[in-house]
Order: sequence, then C-alpha cells, then structure tokens
Amino acid sequence: MPVEITNVADLPDPDDAQGRSYRQVNAEKTHELAIGTLVELSCGARAWVVSLGRDCDQTPLYWLALDKDDTKQHYPKMANPDWTGGYSADNLKVVS
Repeated sequence: MPVEITNVADLPDPDDAQGRSYRQVNAEKTHELAIGTLVELSCGARAWVVSLGRDCDQTPLYWLALDKDDTKQHYPKMANPDWTGGYSADNLKVVS
C-alpha cells in the first residue's frame, strides 16, 4: 500500500474566506521589517536585519547580523555564514 504524504502548507487555511492554502496565504504577506532595522530577540540580544527571505511555506523570515552593513550574500541565494536567521517577525522586537 503506497504511503500518502500531505504537506501541511498545502492544506486549506480555515481562516481564509477564499479557500487558499496556508502557502498561498503566506505568499501574499509582505515583510513587516526592513533591512537595516535594529531588533531584539526574546533573550535580549540585539542585531540588525540584513536579509529578507521566506520559509518553505512562504512565511516571511529575517536574517540578522551584528554588523548593520553585513548584507552581502556569500554564495548565490545562500545566507552569509556570519548571519543568524530564519526568524519570523513574531520573534523580533523593533528597537527604537
């Protein structure tokens, strides 16, 4: 008997009136934070947003660095190894 695997991101979002999948809904979302924004993590560490990306389900994500100007990717479409990332806006607090 073949195994059927369903990716949760492809399921219909019950909160979406148009019946779109979670992936489709997330793809419509824009990034809330701009490159160059100083943010604080829940542990109190502060860093700069240096790159914007998306998760496999198209959720907007952020990559951070200690140097505000460290925005260069080292490989085509690959994160700089000095960055830490994959943070959603929910996990970041803007420092004013």
